[in-house]
Amino acid sequence: MGKEIPRSFEKLRSGEQIQVSPFVNVAAAVAAGVTAAKFPRRIIYLSAGGTGAVPCLGFSDGTNWKQVAIGANAI
Repeated sequence: MGKEIPRSFEKLRSGEQIQVSPFVNVAAAVAAGVTAAKFPRRIIYLSAGGTGAVPCLGFSDGTNWKQVAIGANAI
């Protein structure tokens, strides 16, 4: 028998959207109990969490939240 496909992959294949938890910044995420250590490999949306208080994505490396800048529009 083949490996069981995780539910998250089934959602992607069916065209469902990925829902990313929104927070203003990392401090707000931590205040809500969403810490990097508790949620390794998790992605969150930070509406004012990037350098210069701009929107960005954050992801947990298991120790810290890392910033991923949101760049130009996709074409």
